[in-house]
Amino acid sequence: MLLALLFKVLEMYKIILADPPWQQSKGGKRNVRPDSSGKDFDYSTLNLSDIAVILSKAKTHAEHDHILFLWTIDKYLFDAQRIANNLGYKLHARMIWDKVTGIPAAFTIRFGHEYLLYMYHGKFTPVCRDMRGKIHSIFIEQVMKHSQKPYIAYEIIEALYDGPRLELFARNSRAGWDVWGNEVCCDIKL
Repeated sequence: MLLALLFKVLEMYKIILADPPWQQSKGGKRNVRPDSSGKDFDYSTLNLSDIAVILSKAKTHAEHDHILFLWTIDKYLFDAQRIANNLGYKLHARMIWDKVTGIPAAFTIRFGHEYLLYMYHGKFTPVCRDMRGKIHSIFIEQVMKHSQKPYIAYEIIEALYDGPRLELFARNSRAGWDVWGNEVCCDIKL
């Protein structure tokens, strides 16, 4: 048991998946939830500098050459990319999750997508040979509940890359992943 715990501490991650709680509040008045206007979310949000600090600490638990998958919403697309660039990551692709329905914004368009920035640090790690060219940059899965990410995103990452994998700001445990977040029992300490 002690040896397994020591291995976990010494393990360096090849993949980091992060879904930061970007700072925002619920939108305008909605007929279906009239009491939600302008209220905070059911979880704590973080400002940009706090998100950068956490990503920087997580990077110390990763191999020099590793992959970062970073979730962001339209409002924070360029901030997310800037934070990652400042930490030495380079953009490989902007993947898009089509939520099918999306979040209706007050008096404007429906935001029916989120971005999954596919970035790398050091030398780009090639994807699994059998998966080359098989994953599309746009994937579709209907929203289940607020802030829950689509299962297909995990399946894509797992198909492209072997572990070890770390999920930051995790809300659930998943086989084959170490997790860190307020809503799960954390496998690592940042």
